Amino acid sequence: MTAQLTHIAISAINPLLMRTFYKGVFHLRPASPTSDWFLTDGYVQFANNQRAPGWQAGLDHFGFEVDNLDEVKQRLADLYPKIHLTTRPAHRQYVGLATHDPEGHVFDLTYREMGDKATYVRGSAEVERTERHIHHLAMRALEPDRMAKFYQDVFDLKLAKETGEDGVYHITDGVIILEIMPWDITDYAEAGIVERPALDHIGFSVESLAAYQSDLDAFVEEHPEAGPWVDVRNEERLKSERGARAELFGQCEYHQAHLWDPECVFFDVHERMA
Repeated sequence: MTAQLTHIAISAINPLLMRTFYKGVFHLRPASPTSDWFLTDGYVQFANNQRAPGWQAGLDHFGFEVDNLDEVKQRLADLYPKIHLTTRPAHRQYVGLATHDPEGHVFDLTYREMGDKATYVRGSAEVERTERHIHHLAMRALEPDRMAKFYQDVFDLKLAKETGEDGVYHITDGVIILEIMPWDITDYAEAGIVERPALDHIGFSVESLAAYQSDLDAFVEEHPEAGPWVDVRNEERLKSERGARAELFGQCEYHQAHLWDPECVFFDVHERMA
C-alpha cells in the first residue's frame, strides 16, 4: 500500500497574513492556478484554515493520501479496533475521512474513491518541489514507540533512521519525515505555558540559512504586519521562557534555527547538504 503525508493544516485567526508569510519567506506557491487559499511546496498541501469558535489554534492536523482505503480500514479494524473513522463535510473537497492515532493526534484521509472530491489526489511522489520545502513534521507523544508502530502498521511508513538514546522516532513516507518526540511535563518547567502532547513544529529544508535569513529580514521590513508575532510589552519576561523552549528545539536533530509565524506556530529550518 502507498501512503503519502501530503497535507498539513493550521487553524488561523488571519489566514491571509499566514499565507503572505509562507509565500514571502519560504516561497510556497498556490496549490491551485485560480486560488491561493491552499499553498504547496510541490508535495505537501499546506492549509491555513480560518479558525472558528471552539477550534484549536495553531497546528491542527495533517493528512495522508492512500491508494487503498479498504486496506487502511481493515488494518485499523484488526490492529486498532478502538480507533474509528468519521466523514468530513462535503465542501472539504480535498479530504474524505478523518481518524486519529492511539494518542488522539487527528489526521485526514484522501483516496481515489472520493470521486469528484479527489481534487488533490495524485499517484506519484515525483513532483517539482519549491527550493524551500517541508522536510519534517514533528509531534510530541507520551509513548513515541507506540505511535511509530501505529503509523508503520497502518500506513507502511518506514524508519528513516534507527532510534537513538533520545527516544525520537523518525518515520517517513519516502519524502516527508514524521518525527515523533517524547513528551515530558518537566521539559516545560521554565517555559511558561505547558504544551500538551500534540503536533510540535514544521521543519523546512532551505538552500542556504544566510539566504533564508536575508529574505526573512527583507520580508519583515516590507510587511511588518505579516511578520513573526512580537509582544513588546512582555519581551523581557518572555526571554527566559523562550530560552527554555529553545532547549526543546535542540531535541530535533534537524534544527539549525527556529522561529514562529504571525500566529506563533513554531517552525525550524536547516540547510541542505550540497
